[in-house]
Amino acid sequence: MKKIWFTTATSILLSASILGACSNNETANEAEPTAPSAAATPVVEATAAPEPSAAPAATEAQESASPDDTGPQASERPKTRTFGEQEGGVSGQTGTLEQGDGYSLYVFEDFTLDAQSGRLSLTEDPAYYADIEHLPAGYDLAALKQQGQTELSAMGKVSDHSGELFEHPLGFADLYLQAAGDKGIEDYMVWKNQAGEAFLFRIHNPKGELSNKFVPWVMVSLATLENSDFMVEKGL
Repeated sequence: MKKIWFTTATSILLSASILGACSNNETANEAEPTAPSAAATPVVEATAAPEPSAAPAATEAQESASPDDTGPQASERPKTRTFGEQEGGVSGQTGTLEQGDGYSLYVFEDFTLDAQSGRLSLTEDPAYYADIEHLPAGYDLAALKQQGQTELSAMGKVSDHSGELFEHPLGFADLYLQAAGDKGIEDYMVWKNQAGEAFLFRIHNPKGELSNKFVPWVMVSLATLENSDFMVEKGL
């Protein structure tokens, strides 16, 4: 009988021990945190940062760089202009801006411009002159050359000096025909200014005492020719 009680008591103690151990294990398991799995790691989604809008300063700079709606204004030419010493020691002079038929040029003290006929002549002797013709766009240079040769042939043998003119106020001539005879020298020229405006010159030099006064300055005047659209000083 005692043996049975001992056995029973022993069994009860063992069961209690087992239950206590299990209880402790469950408590320990609840207290111990579980290691997070790799799948649970939060993913930071990469979002593209919005592109910054143009800075106000840059926008203003672009606006200020825009071209003027009105475009460049035509430059004005001064009423008078001084020209320095010419080749051969010819003293400088001051020219006065005058208007011709659709053009302007600087005229010197000893010269007279007839705006209607387009003739620039020496005031002291009008036999020294240059006739000015403003050529239209699309003019026929070959036809002008033939015409010039016909006109000058009455004076004498015609020579062609077209092209670059060294130490000459005009610098370059698309056409430069010349004839010399007993009555003097005749020039027939087609010349363009820097703006591309073309002019025809018929120049007559009697080769008299006034040639030295005529030749240098008539060429300087012709070299200042401009279309009227590119000038004019106010009040002229």
